[in-house]
Amino acid sequence: MRNNDTIEIEPTSIPPDSLYQDQDGDGFRHRRHNHHESRPLRIRRVPMQHGWYWLIEGFMLWARNPAFLSFLTLCWLLGIIVVSRPPYVGELLGSILYPGLMLGVFNGCRAIDRKRKLSPSLLLSGFRRYAYDLLLAGFCHFIVMKTVLFGSMLIDDGMIWRASMYAEIPDMAALSSPRFLYSLLVVVILNGLWGMMYLFVPQLIGWWRLSVPKALVFSLKGCLFNWLPLFAYTFCFCFFIIVLSALVINFFELTFEGLGVVVCTVFLLIATPALIASFYVAARDIFGFPRRRKHKKRRQNPGRDEQKNQKIQT
Repeated sequence: MRNNDTIEIEPTSIPPDSLYQDQDGDGFRHRRHNHHESRPLRIRRVPMQHGWYWLIEGFMLWARNPAFLSFLTLCWLLGIIVVSRPPYVGELLGSILYPGLMLGVFNGCRAIDRKRKLSPSLLLSGFRRYAYDLLLAGFCHFIVMKTVLFGSMLIDDGMIWRASMYAEIPDMAALSSPRFLYSLLVVVILNGLWGMMYLFVPQLIGWWRLSVPKALVFSLKGCLFNWLPLFAYTFCFCFFIIVLSALVINFFELTFEGLGVVVCTVFLLIATPALIASFYVAARDIFGFPRRRKHKKRRQNPGRDEQKNQKIQT
């Protein structure tokens, strides 16, 4: 085992106002323990209104250093786009590299949050120590998504497969057929279940040193234990991205012709890193961070030190 990964489900007794007023820097107050092992991984139950707070804290975290966080996000997007361009293997490469690059952006958020030194090398910081697990998690994601799509071919004769792989949209008669609707329902349920298992995997691997199977299990449990705040977060996220952005962009497009594209670009440059920062806040809220190990000071032994010096001289 890489770490002590005992689950301790924390009740919702911590008020939202005391969130982030902590002594350990992980978003919650903790009792001091006089031991030399890192504390166990705890899946916290948080109130529903935290889903809204995650978005607010994400924008506040982005506002603390917008240039650096926007730079990391832009490099992450460009990296995924570039590696996904080659035919046949591009999609596989993009899926494999996604967790490691995303962990790098989360580490940048963590550095901003804890006022640490900022460096562009943080984007690749996840690959330095956990490259195998992160690449394996991305490969598992690719295999699962393709398996779900391939399994849908047994129900709808490949309509969803062709629509997702080759952009072949079926006609209205096929879209309204029971086979297509049943296949779509199965795909949505399986993808939703896998999405909960995969949501916090990069953070759990990079912060808690969990293996890929344990990270998948803990991510699923964290989503199930906190489905209410995640539902509120998803609702606010969809409202902000779809409804509010559409209204603002259409307003500028109707008022000043051609300005809607500029507003859309500026909106994406601001919203994308802020929303990624909100995912960081959600992971910090639910899982926290491991405490650093405390090591005892080695007792001085003059006799042993003299023996070592004599061996070195000889």
